[in-house]
Amino acid sequence: MNLQRATSPAQLPPPPTDSRTDPPRAPSSAGAGAGLFMLPENEQARLVALRSYAVLDTPPEPSFDDITQLAAQLCKAPIALISLVDEHRIWFKSRTGVNVQEVPRDTAFCGRSVVRPEPHTVPYTLLDTQLCEHPLVAQSPYLRFYAGVPLITPEGITLGMLCVADLVPRQLSSQQTRNLEALARQVMSQLELRRMNLQQTRLIEELRSTSERFSVIQHATNDIVWDWDLVAGRVSWNERVTDVLGYPQPEVSEDSSWWYSLVHPDDRERVAEGFRRAVRGGKSQWSDEYRLRRANGTYARVLDRGAILRNAAGEPIRILGTVMDMSEREEMRSRLAQADRMASVGTLAAGVAHEINNPLAYVIANLDYARQEIEAAVTSGKPPEGTELPRALSEARDGAERVRLIVRDLKTFSRPDDARMERVELSRAMDSAVTLAWNEIRHRARLVRAYQPVPAVWANEARLGQVFLNLLINAAHAIPEGAADRHEIRVSTRVDAQGRVVAEVSDTGAGIAEEIRPRVLEPFFTTKALGEGTGLGLSICHGIITSLGGELQFDSELGRGTTFRVVLTPQAREGEVVDVTRAVEAGKRRARILAVDDEQLVLNALRRTLGSEHDLTIFTKPQAALEWIEQGQPWDLILCDLMMPEMTGMEFHAELSRRMPERLRHLIFVTGGAFTAGARDFLGRIDNVRVEKPFDAKMLRQLVNTQLQVG
Repeated sequence: MNLQRATSPAQLPPPPTDSRTDPPRAPSSAGAGAGLFMLPENEQARLVALRSYAVLDTPPEPSFDDITQLAAQLCKAPIALISLVDEHRIWFKSRTGVNVQEVPRDTAFCGRSVVRPEPHTVPYTLLDTQLCEHPLVAQSPYLRFYAGVPLITPEGITLGMLCVADLVPRQLSSQQTRNLEALARQVMSQLELRRMNLQQTRLIEELRSTSERFSVIQHATNDIVWDWDLVAGRVSWNERVTDVLGYPQPEVSEDSSWWYSLVHPDDRERVAEGFRRAVRGGKSQWSDEYRLRRANGTYARVLDRGAILRNAAGEPIRILGTVMDMSEREEMRSRLAQADRMASVGTLAAGVAHEINNPLAYVIANLDYARQEIEAAVTSGKPPEGTELPRALSEARDGAERVRLIVRDLKTFSRPDDARMERVELSRAMDSAVTLAWNEIRHRARLVRAYQPVPAVWANEARLGQVFLNLLINAAHAIPEGAADRHEIRVSTRVDAQGRVVAEVSDTGAGIAEEIRPRVLEPFFTTKALGEGTGLGLSICHGIITSLGGELQFDSELGRGTTFRVVLTPQAREGEVVDVTRAVEAGKRRARILAVDDEQLVLNALRRTLGSEHDLTIFTKPQAALEWIEQGQPWDLILCDLMMPEMTGMEFHAELSRRMPERLRHLIFVTGGAFTAGARDFLGRIDNVRVEKPFDAKMLRQLVNTQLQVG
């Protein structure tokens, strides 16, 4: 090991044995490193979990190197490592202060972590019976201090350690230990993003193959086939009607009214009218897409197509048709869209982590400085001098807000099955995409925003954001790295002559060759090398925009660049959500507010935010809040978390509805996110006001005062 420090190990003398400096080493009955190499009970499962991240023996990555550098800086240690424990070795994904890539497992400090997955500190290695004769302690570089925290998967399996080491005995402060634990969670977040990206890539390949097989099966008549003899008044069906809809053959009627009764009530009249027009209008073909009831009561989305046969007089005598179940295709399309969205975000993970780690570094540093200044002032009884303290806190607040916005954008893009339509501001959707794609853009081109005022559009924000993210990534990849001073990516909004809203993403990159332009929007078409692109991005973008009644257009000139254009029709909708930050703070009154959250620190923040204007009673357990209400204690509003371990906010809502249904409107959810399908469905069904964590203090005060005025 070669320590990258002002004083290298080669310049250090051997550790003294004089009792005035180093105490005698602890007695050891075993050889060097004895006892470090112990196998946990779940060793096989642990190795399987480790390999699932496909991270061993991969090259260095800035997102991990940033973390070890930050760990060394925050802990004021010359050495910091991200270590992963393999069968026979400790492999370092990232290292600061050493230049070795791996060490044997039976000689490594971090080998202990998989047996005892807990923070581990050795203040003075010479006093540790297992470490005093360790090669790295008894010989160069003469390590005297070690501290590490485990890297634990969401399933509770330990992969290794994030650790720091020094050449002198010492201790970490409690704040430094918390910082190290926070950084260990960041390491696991990076590993989870890696695993998610691998899973999404495999899913795309699986779905690509499934799509090809589905096409073959479809053309092999794997559909319901029906034959309607109009003269005899009898409809016959093949056996697929049982397979697709679940009705046994005895229940399948030859009367056409049986089929008509299965059509969804909302589709029935439209389908019947279209069928009548085709038959009576002399047409030879009819087709429609509608919902058909299965035997279990659910509905299948089907595509029904028929060929109308006529006699010499032109009268219809027979109709032959097929019914294709579109449900599987719709589900596949949805899975492909989500896979492509998450693959895009996964591809950008390193850049996003960089954008988070930068503000996180100065947030932590400034808060440490502010804490030290305040503690010194309390101890001395004198107020802090100068202006650095408020400036440090202001910068920390700005950095935290920057992280909050990045996390908000990630949450928006990662919603898997949220099809909610709402009024979307195009500039905000584009800016969110720019945030996620920024690391791809910054090394290739300067970004120009040219937003003209445009009306909001009626859309799904996550899916519209996916369109802009794909267009921005494509624009960036059309420009070589290192040419930012010569190239430009421009995002703009305007209203065209027809009153439509237009959003454009333009680049000055390579352009699209004329011979491939007709295929650009085809599924799975890509000009990238195998493994570098799915070929789904633009096809999915086209599908999203057309489903909104809009158009996806593009112009390109080889060697000059490309412009992609999203054209949408603005539509007003009733029931818009009013921005509470614009609410008038008039007629405020002091209210009695109950705050329910399993995180005590969140409750402390709520008390500091609202306590000067209102009386807060806080509860870490929802059951305690319900008991307090049952006692008849007065209250005006409840601020309640959504996801809590013993009783969720959803269950709290149900209990309050049962006991005091007239007071439900006085319940406000303060939530860090609905990360389960049940929670998302719940929020979609209720009308209660909600506030996203982390919340803005001014906004929260305005919302509370507005609700008190309304309530």
